[in-house]
Amino acid sequence: MKKSIAVGISALLCAFSIGIFNAQAQTNFKKVKLAYTGWGIGTAIAYVGVDAGVFKQHKLDVQEILISDPLTGGVQSLIGVDIVLGFGNPLPILHPIMEGADIVFLGSHFRMENYGLGVAPNIEKIRDLKGKKIGVSGLGRRSDLIVRVLLRRAGLDPLKDVEIVGIGFSPDRAMALSKNLIQGAPLSPRVALEAKKLGIKVLKVKQVPVVTSLLMTTRSMIKRDREVVRRFLKAYSASIHYYLSNPAKSIAIIKKYITDTDPNDVQAMYDAFAAQLRPLPDLNEESVQALIDVVSVADKRAKKLKTLDLFDNSFLEELKGSDFIKNLYTEKISL
Repeated sequence: MKKSIAVGISALLCAFSIGIFNAQAQTNFKKVKLAYTGWGIGTAIAYVGVDAGVFKQHKLDVQEILISDPLTGGVQSLIGVDIVLGFGNPLPILHPIMEGADIVFLGSHFRMENYGLGVAPNIEKIRDLKGKKIGVSGLGRRSDLIVRVLLRRAGLDPLKDVEIVGIGFSPDRAMALSKNLIQGAPLSPRVALEAKKLGIKVLKVKQVPVVTSLLMTTRSMIKRDREVVRRFLKAYSASIHYYLSNPAKSIAIIKKYITDTDPNDVQAMYDAFAAQLRPLPDLNEESVQALIDVVSVADKRAKKLKTLDLFDNSFLEELKGSDFIKNLYTEKISL
């Protein structure tokens, strides 16, 4: 009898201990409201990370919210959510910040663009474009962002030293160059090659970074629960690793969310995103400065913005100073 009672008590204590352990494990989980603005590289990484259980490994319960307003980059939707992944028109993203909104960037993705710079015959280097007219597809478009980076690299201020005008796509810009309507224009690789055949001078330039996605939150969110933001960026970085090291599984997850897309297009999308990825969604100052320059055209207050002031880089710096990323990439990944 005594033995039976002892066994029973032991079983009860064991069950009680397991219950406490499960309760503690459950309470360690944190809920995060994550908003997406349309489909892009950040959305793909997060979807893969959530479906593959990467965020749960970091004790995060992610509530996903799709925002059907990609134009504003989801900035307004930060009211009621914790983190936003997206990027749209730079003006609606930076304008609230200039108005004093409590918004801060945690990280970014960017892709490197291989453009040539078509110029008039008398232009020998980019600095010679000072005082000249440069054609782009439109304010804030990719060609506009590219040329602003190139100008700053050459020591020119794109807001004061040149006149940037909307001309159209690369073929239109090449045509405008040939007629001397403009004296400079960024040209896509294919159009640059054709332009050379027509006798248009094309300066060779280094690759240019262009922002493709931003990770945004509020400073009050960081102050309220810094540990959640820390976990999120660790989980997001681990999701990047999962995306790169498990292509078949990642593609299968993506197909769940874009069912009306041709499988070949999904593969191409996966490859395009993978080519942009680095172990961390790090800040690229050139690409963000280009956003500031674009916004400055419409709102002069943007000139006072500094790229480092827009970011809270402390979380990524913590990850760089730890062994977290090194341990993730113990094996070389071949894309």
